[in-house]
Amino acid sequence: MESTAITEEQFSINIPTGRLDTFSSRMARVLTAWIVLVAILSFTTVPWFKDTNNGDLTPSMIWFYHAIMLPAALLFLILSTRVFVTHNWVRYLVSHSALVAIFEGVGFLVLGYGTQHDISSLTSFGYWIIMPCTLELFAVTILFVLDLAYGAFRPPAGESISTQKAEIRWAMFFAGISVLTWVVMGILAAASQVGISWSFWANWQHESNSSLMGNIITSHSHGMLPSFMAGIVFLAAEAFGYSKLAGIRKQIARVGVGIMLAGIALYSGVYAISAVGTFAIPSWFPSGSGGANGIAMDDSMTGLVGVGALILAAIMIPEIRGSFRDLSTSIKKRFNPVRLAVYMTYFMACAAMFVYGYFIEMNESRYGAATATSASQVVDDQIFTRAHLLLVFGSLPVIAVFLLAAELLSDTSGIGAKLKNLMSAAVITGMLISTAGLGIWTFTAPGQGHTFDTGNAGAVLYIVGQCLILVGGFIELFTMRSPEVAESPAMIVSS
Repeated sequence: MESTAITEEQFSINIPTGRLDTFSSRMARVLTAWIVLVAILSFTTVPWFKDTNNGDLTPSMIWFYHAIMLPAALLFLILSTRVFVTHNWVRYLVSHSALVAIFEGVGFLVLGYGTQHDISSLTSFGYWIIMPCTLELFAVTILFVLDLAYGAFRPPAGESISTQKAEIRWAMFFAGISVLTWVVMGILAAASQVGISWSFWANWQHESNSSLMGNIITSHSHGMLPSFMAGIVFLAAEAFGYSKLAGIRKQIARVGVGIMLAGIALYSGVYAISAVGTFAIPSWFPSGSGGANGIAMDDSMTGLVGVGALILAAIMIPEIRGSFRDLSTSIKKRFNPVRLAVYMTYFMACAAMFVYGYFIEMNESRYGAATATSASQVVDDQIFTRAHLLLVFGSLPVIAVFLLAAELLSDTSGIGAKLKNLMSAAVITGMLISTAGLGIWTFTAPGQGHTFDTGNAGAVLYIVGQCLILVGGFIELFTMRSPEVAESPAMIVSS
């Protein structure tokens, strides 16, 4: 009897690459529109700067945050399939999952408003929306990550992968494995909200179930963003020409990638152990009464991702030049502000975390870790906690993905190039103002005040900067090229 199995080659013929490019571009645009819409909606309806929860995000804020970040993660996956060689059926599944990501975003919005207004029926309904969507997106991400590894050995027909390109693929693979680990932690936490109990594990470890779930949620929240941001750096590196580097620049770039991977391995191990066990993460260089001051060990490990990213950005400065098409349709190299803006997201994140964050941790006896009401500057720490979460773990990774979408999927001439320049100017200005405002706000607010003092000059700068970043994201909606333009090989951005 003749086999009816469909081979990869047959499936590729049924889904031509050109049509896949067009479809993935459309899905990217839909995701971008959704993210901008939710960002504007949450900005006007969510009390992001309300003085509650010791500066940490409140439960409702967490759900609104996920309503933006999950679609942003799927947009990131779509862009990854455009840069890294993957099989067409994987690209097909990833692109179609954009609709699932948006549906999950709706679930998180329902959860957010249900939690914010104490409507239990909405909260319960939201959980039942997000659970099946999360499992589908989790499965698709697994397929993508495995295809990265498989494609390094057996690329699709007609494709080739150099040794250097394989290196960055493997880096992306390990970042993906780390991300999947934290997704599992998130699923465990969400499952506990719909009646699945993990108390047997807590009892086996002689701890309360609430402590176990707290550890799992902490590992999810602390591990996810560094791994996701590492993936953004690896994607940008390859999109800008990592695999074409040579000589000493290639070796230094490898050092940057190696430092990032070392950080991923270290903090992934620490967070995994602390999540499922009872390991308490210590601090380096303790000082002060009771060892209150000191840099948390996990923060130093996640910081390695930033150090490696800075090395990569520094050695790839020449790659800021990009390809643009003039009126004669010829392609010329010139300064690319979008690529500069991507690099700037690394620098601004490191400035906020290394300069502001480490200073606070080394002076925790004054700042009180956002909870010690006897500390003289506890409100300052609460301000930093909330504001840096919204900037470093919110705006910066999302706008970095938007910038990469503008680079990979947008027109390179005429109005498209002008819009990209305008977007980059808004984003870069916004990042600089927000980061400066964050520092001014954190270190000049009244120490024993009872509010976040949003009238502070730093707070005003911070909010203005965040608005400019949002404006840049809105402009990105109009930089996407049409399907007809997407088919034109002359428009493809090259390194």
